[in-house]
Amino acid sequence: MNDFRTDRGLEPGKTAGLLFRFHGRRALRIAASRASMLAEGGDRDGALEWLRISEAVRDILQRETKQ
Repeated sequence: MNDFRTDRGLEPGKTAGLLFRFHGRRALRIAASRASMLAEGGDRDGALEWLRISEAVRDILQRETKQ
């Protein structure tokens, strides 16, 4: 079973955490780039999913800068 998937797609918080763990501050750029690529390719649902992940990464970054 994949813990990062829900019945509606990727779980934004868990996916963002993993992305941040491996890529640090670049995670936001990576997630936003993925959303853009999917949107350009016509995958609206995929793009929205990665925009939610981008927001979750942004939340992580904000918490990190407050510490």
